Amino acid sequence: MPQVEQPQDPRVQGVGRLGTWLLIASLGMLFGAALVGYLVIRMRALEWPPPGSPSLPGGVWISTAILIVLSATLVLAERAIRAGRKDRLVGRLVVSDLLALAFLASQLRCWIQLAAENVLPEQNLLIWGFFTLTFLHALHVLAGLVPLVLVTLRARGGRYTAAGHEGVHLVAMYWHFLLATWVAILVVLAF
Repeated sequence: MPQVEQPQDPRVQGVGRLGTWLLIASLGMLFGAALVGYLVIRMRALEWPPPGSPSLPGGVWISTAILIVLSATLVLAERAIRAGRKDRLVGRLVVSDLLALAFLASQLRCWIQLAAENVLPEQNLLIWGFFTLTFLHALHVLAGLVPLVLVTLRARGGRYTAAGHEGVHLVAMYWHFLLATWVAILVVLAF
C-alpha cells in the first residue's frame, strides 16, 4: 500500500528546530569563547607568529573543500526529498556520510604529519591553538556523524517524504554550522 504523505505536525517541527537552534547557539558560544581566548593570547604575544612556527598544513585546505562539498550534498539531499526523490535523498546522504569520514581522516592526517615533523602543541601558542581548535572541531564532527548516519538509515527505510523530512533539515543545519565554524577557525589561525 503506498505511503500517504501527510505534513508533519508544526508543533513537532517547532520543537525540533528550536532544539537545533539552541544547540547551535550553545556550540557557537563554545567555539566563540575558544576563538576569543586564542585571540587574547595571540594579541598579548610580543611577536606573531612565534619564531619557527610552521604554516598551516596543506591538508586543512583539503578538509575545507570536503566540508564545502558535504554541505552542498546536504542542500541537494533536502532538495531531492522536497521533490519526492527518495532515491536521490539516500544517495546524497550516503555521500555526506562518506565525506564526514573523509574530513576526519584528513584532519587525522594533518595531525600525524605535524607530529612526524616534530611539530607539537607544547612548542608555541600557534601550534597549540591549531591542535586545540581543530581537535575541538573534529570532536563535533564526530558527534555530528551519529545523527547524520541515523538520518541516512531512516531515509533508506523510507521514513522521509516531501511533506515530512524534518530530520534531514535539522541535520543539515548542524553541518552547515560546522562548515561556518571551520571557516572561522581557519581565518583566525591563518591571519
